Amino acid sequence: MIRIPAFANTRTPVRSTLKVALTQLGLLDQIRNVRDTLTALTWVRHNRRFLQRGGSDGLPLPPVQMMTLTTASPSIEWFLQSGQAAAASIRELLARNGSPIEQIHSTLDFGCGCGRVLRHLVELPHSIHGCDYNPKLVAWCRNHLPFGRFSVNNLGPPLTHTSASFDLIYALSVFTHLPQPLQKQWKKELRRVLRPGGHLIISTHGAAYLDELTAAERVRFHSGELVVRRDTEPGSNRCGVFCSADSVRRHFAPEFIVRDFVPSGAHGNPPQDLVLLQPNVQP
Repeated sequence: MIRIPAFANTRTPVRSTLKVALTQLGLLDQIRNVRDTLTALTWVRHNRRFLQRGGSDGLPLPPVQMMTLTTASPSIEWFLQSGQAAAASIRELLARNGSPIEQIHSTLDFGCGCGRVLRHLVELPHSIHGCDYNPKLVAWCRNHLPFGRFSVNNLGPPLTHTSASFDLIYALSVFTHLPQPLQKQWKKELRRVLRPGGHLIISTHGAAYLDELTAAERVRFHSGELVVRRDTEPGSNRCGVFCSADSVRRHFAPEFIVRDFVPSGAHGNPPQDLVLLQPNVQP
């Protein structure tokens, strides 16, 4: 199995200053695109067998650049393996809490990317939706994954969906990149579109990252605060948010209550905790 390294803190004053300068010149995104393209070329030989036959699920594969954007790796094998593992984590979490995914009637992949996880739920007999704030990823899903319905959202609410639309919403590697103001807005919006008795599944950066936090950040982590790095780039992989189980309970109240919390249970992602929440009957 291909394994991708977890989040690493590589921020230095020199790197930060250079990044600001490149951003002001409008060159940062171009440089990142060139970097990702060159990296993808080094994986051509490894990816060739998948490019020739496609995914084992019979569905089209997104461009390698899109895979890199959503998994931090140009490996097709990892894209497929990680998505399958993530979907299995969702199934297992629901089953152990008495709600098999087969009993779900409508699902929303919040932050669907290019369908990494959603493609592994294609056999389910219910309505599957996906949304993302990257219009290019949504356009690819619309054109290549006809079993789902896809929409573009902004960095902040609202969604285009009507209230009480879904039995299940999952957001993997989403709240891991949202500072507290955006988390507060989105928990209310997801509560709005979730049906009574429905389930919200999220992943978080938890105790597995304590060694990467500074002493001051660890104090805040253990006190139940969100620890946010690079909050000037919310929603991107470069914004990292870390929180404890107590922090999740605190910040998702009163709209939600935590039904289950599995440390490092979000398989297919860098080490992330998996959390099952349900709407509070008296938010």
